[in-house]
Amino acid sequence: MGCFCTAQEEFYCEVLLLDDTKITLTTQQQGIKKSTKGSVVLDYVFHHLNLVETDYFGLRYCDRNHQTYWLDPTKSIGEHKDLISTGPSYTLYFGVRFYAEDPCRLKEEITRYQYFLQVKQDVLQGRLPCPFTAMAQLGAYAIQLH
Repeated sequence: MGCFCTAQEEFYCEVLLLDDTKITLTTQQQGIKKSTKGSVVLDYVFHHLNLVETDYFGLRYCDRNHQTYWLDPTKSIGEHKDLISTGPSYTLYFGVRFYAEDPCRLKEEITRYQYFLQVKQDVLQGRLPCPFTAMAQLGAYAIQLH
């Protein structure tokens, strides 16, 4: 006779951050499951990065056709059918979801740094067109920063 108890719902996900590091989220370590709300996953990432100004950021994922979607904080992981169909394992990408009208008004240094990393990534990957002279100046700023 088979066991009628429910099997432990295992979950494994990597979150790739803007500085090219990653966070691993699992059922065993963080208690993340498919039934966990997206807001819980976001809060874990925000806490890991010490982000206070969280409204600008989000997690995105790609489906099998490389279409990009943002993780909805109000839905459970399992409700993101395009994400679930790609795994296990799952990959989420941390990034800027909403750009501030005036980045100089961002209060936290870590928020400005995450913005810098996003813009740097977008320029290097060709998603943000940039004239050569501006690219050279941005490169000089980046060298000063590091």
